[in-house]
Amino acid sequence: MRIYRDEFRRLFYISFGVFLFILFFQPFPLEMLDYEYRLMFVSGFGALTFFLSVVVLIFLPLSIPKWIDTSEGLSEPPFLLNLLLFILMITAYVFYIRYVGNISLSLYILFKILLVNLFPLILLLILYKNISLERDIQVLQHQNKSYYTELQKYIEVKDELEIEILSDNKSENLALKLHDIVYIKSADNYIEIYYLSRNAINKKLIRTTLKNIEKQLAAYNHFIRCHRRSIVNVKHIEKLIRNYSGYHLQLKYFNELIPVSRQYLLLVKGFLE
Repeated sequence: MRIYRDEFRRLFYISFGVFLFILFFQPFPLEMLDYEYRLMFVSGFGALTFFLSVVVLIFLPLSIPKWIDTSEGLSEPPFLLNLLLFILMITAYVFYIRYVGNISLSLYILFKILLVNLFPLILLLILYKNISLERDIQVLQHQNKSYYTELQKYIEVKDELEIEILSDNKSENLALKLHDIVYIKSADNYIEIYYLSRNAINKKLIRTTLKNIEKQLAAYNHFIRCHRRSIVNVKHIEKLIRNYSGYHLQLKYFNELIPVSRQYLLLVKGFLE
């Protein structure tokens, strides 16, 4: 019911616009009519537009649904309905001007009748197209929200996965959840792993190279190289900072700024965007 209520309101506004247009611009000769009768006469154009639009665009599809496809609601009426409305409005205007207004018809007046009826029809088509696009956007937003919810579930599960950081001597392996790894830093033949434990940063020194760690983490999209000596977990990046010494990353739970080299700057910006 709300759809039809909105449709009635929309058709009323368009019909009122037709009334105002004819009243102020007077495309038809109204000089022979007195002021009060002229106002009533012009109001008839708006009433005709509203009545015929409601009959053709609302009541007719409801009366013969087998002949007129209304599966998409009122967002975009079929071409035949628009054509029927256009023909009926022109015919009604011709008879109204001739027999109610007692105005002699000419080719010029018929041409103006054609134009006056063309503008509201074009406006209706634009409005219907806009409604259709808005509904498509709402559907896509709902789908994106569903996909995002499912993706978040997948990411949360993946964050809980545990990975074992392998050392060269096999005795210093460190098992951590992906989410808990914050920052990995190269220190000559060792690496420093900064990880979360009870909401506090801990550090572990393991004998291996950053290149080996990068290979171990390649299967997970949580980590990016931001410097020749640094790998960070993108989940813990708060923001990218630029100061006099270049670009740096500010991480959660971590006071030290992580340098970003020019080589990896575009990669880091891509992840943040």
